[in-house]
Amino acid sequence: MQHYFGTIVSGKAILEGNQAHHLLHVKRANKGEKIEVTDSGTSYLCMIEEIEPLSILVLEQIQTRRELDIHLTLAFAALKGDHNDLIVLKGTELGVDTFIPFLSNRCIVKPTSPEDNKILRYRKIAVEGAKQCRREAIPSVTSYKELEDVLSSDAEIKLFAYEEMSGGSDTIISACKNMKKGQTVLLVVGPEGGFSHEEARLALDYDFTLVSLGKRILRAETAAIFGASVIAALSEEEG
Repeated sequence: MQHYFGTIVSGKAILEGNQAHHLLHVKRANKGEKIEVTDSGTSYLCMIEEIEPLSILVLEQIQTRRELDIHLTLAFAALKGDHNDLIVLKGTELGVDTFIPFLSNRCIVKPTSPEDNKILRYRKIAVEGAKQCRREAIPSVTSYKELEDVLSSDAEIKLFAYEEMSGGSDTIISACKNMKKGQTVLLVVGPEGGFSHEEARLALDYDFTLVSLGKRILRAETAAIFGASVIAALSEEEG
C-alpha cells in the first residue's frame, strides 16, 4: 500500500504538490485504490474516490506506532560524493528524527553557504524515505553547522563516535544501557579523515561520551548508519 503525507479535513485526505503528483503521475493511481495518508503523526486508511478532480475518502484511523520511543538526532560530517545521501535515506528508515550536516577540521567538502543544493536533496530524500518505510513523521534536515555548534546542542544522551576508541571499553551499547523512553539522544559521527584529538577534547568539554563503534574502523557513512541502527534497536528493546 502506498504511503503519503497530507492533511485530513472533514473525512477527506488532501494531498498537495509533490505528494499529489507522485500519486497521480508516477504511481498512476486508480479510482477505488486504497492508500495510507499520514497527517501530524496519525495515519489513516483511505480510498481514492475520484481521479479528476482528486478526491480521497478517509476510511479509518490506523492504530500503529512506527516512530522510535526516543528522539534521535544524527549529526554527520559533510562527505564527498553521494555518501551523505545514503546516511539520510538509511537514517530515515531507522527512525532518526533530525539530521545535522556539519563541517569539521578534516572535512574534504567545504560548502560555501549554510544551505546548498545538497541540503535540498537531503530533505527530498528524507520525505521519500519516510514515505517508503511508512514513517509517521518526516525527519528534519538542518542547514550546515560548524562542529562546535553541534556540540553545544542540548540532549540527554550525547555520543561522540571517536575512532581512537575503537575496541575500547566505552562502547555505544554501554553508553546507551540506561536510555529511557522519551529521552533525546545525539550521535555525532566524523568525516573521512576522522576527528582530531582537539575535536575529541572539545566534545569532552561539552559533556559528550566518546564511544567506540566496534573493533574495526568503519567508513564514515557506515559508522553513521551503524551507530543509528544500534541506538534504534536498543530503544525498541527498552520500549
